[in-house]
Amino acid sequence: WNSWSQLSNQPESEPARMRVKEQSDVLASRFRGMYSQLSGLRKEINGRLVATVNKVNELGQKVAELNRQIFSYEGRQRVANDMRDARNQAIEELSALVDVNSFEDPNGRTTVIIGRDWTLVEGINRYQLDGKMKGGELGMLNIDGVSTNDNRRDLTRTFREGEMAEMLRMRDDTIVEYQKNLDEIAFSLAGKVNKIHASGTGINSAAEMMKSTFGLNSAALNQPLPFLKDGIFQLHLVDPHNEILETYEIEVQAGKDTLPDIVKRLNQTVNDPGLLQASIEGDGSLLLQSGTDYKFIFGEDQSSLAQVLGLNSFFDTLKGAEDIQLSGHILENTNNISTGKDLIPGDNRIALEIAKLQTRPTMRDETMTFDEYYNGVLTGMGLKIQRNNTEQAQQESMVKQFKEIRSSISSVNMDEELADMMQYQKAYEASARFINTIDKMMETVINM
Repeated sequence: WNSWSQLSNQPESEPARMRVKEQSDVLASRFRGMYSQLSGLRKEINGRLVATVNKVNELGQKVAELNRQIFSYEGRQRVANDMRDARNQAIEELSALVDVNSFEDPNGRTTVIIGRDWTLVEGINRYQLDGKMKGGELGMLNIDGVSTNDNRRDLTRTFREGEMAEMLRMRDDTIVEYQKNLDEIAFSLAGKVNKIHASGTGINSAAEMMKSTFGLNSAALNQPLPFLKDGIFQLHLVDPHNEILETYEIEVQAGKDTLPDIVKRLNQTVNDPGLLQASIEGDGSLLLQSGTDYKFIFGEDQSSLAQVLGLNSFFDTLKGAEDIQLSGHILENTNNISTGKDLIPGDNRIALEIAKLQTRPTMRDETMTFDEYYNGVLTGMGLKIQRNNTEQAQQESMVKQFKEIRSSISSVNMDEELADMMQYQKAYEASARFINTIDKMMETVINM
């Protein structure tokens, strides 16, 4: 924002234009970097989920085998204390990974139920978990329970406690929420800046030819263009002396006009291909081309047509934080940065409007500024980190106390209580890497 404010004071200054370009490029790079970090963390958690699924299966197999041994051993009127201890230890380890309910039948065999109600072990029979690719998200796994005859059931959302539940919440909820927040900020920022920038001009930046950033496939060409508004789109024809010769106004209808409709209407309005002509390229993009000795600039755009197609844009993005970048013509030449509305030296109206976006409510139905929304995201992130750290410390203290109680009172079985506490401990251990990553990201963002 400061660089745009400085440019509004010196609209023809090359150093001021360079600062806008460089700082905006850094901002876009940081958006992409933060999004990439979060995507990397999701993939890392996904890999750890695979390992956790394998560990659950291993422990389930161990419990089923110990059930068999205990039944056989105690059937000969003996007490299998060591085997029972080993089985209890396996169930305790299992309870740190997933929420567990277990009970023993009259024959001494334990049934283990995980998640909401899925049976992992029943007597000497054990079933297993299996990772399955999520539809629409390459590499992200759903956790299926596989029972008799390869019958499958999606258990992903049935885990409520333990390390697996915490990793799933981080992968599918917490991280995705932060990515959506970043996307919303980046997409809104690009949209607001582009809408203002598209209707402006830089230094001698009248164009002889301009192609839209975004192309449409054959199906989309026959569909109404999204995000349009009812209104006028202005285009000015300019002579070699930068004087406006003619102003063309095209009526745009939201929810109705396709790109071919816009091209047809524009050509009919100009009515002379020797002055200016619009066409659709093979990649589905819009091409505007003026005749010899003529150029063109954009004027008022009530319809948001230039923003939607990516004409004279400052940022390019289709998704938000994941792919935001400076437009190619801005990277090529800082003279293409729009600062004024006319080709008049010293015109700073566009740069001033963009600078004012900092304090203008533009987010969440125009109730918050960019800064307010961004600071709110950071504050919420910080509070979650603080709460997780506090809860982790409390649960670790409780686990320690229960361990001490169990070791000092040998006649009391504390396995069930300890298992409950271990679920919390492992869950917060699982979030340690995530918290550390977010801490580093916050330092980066705060110092932007």
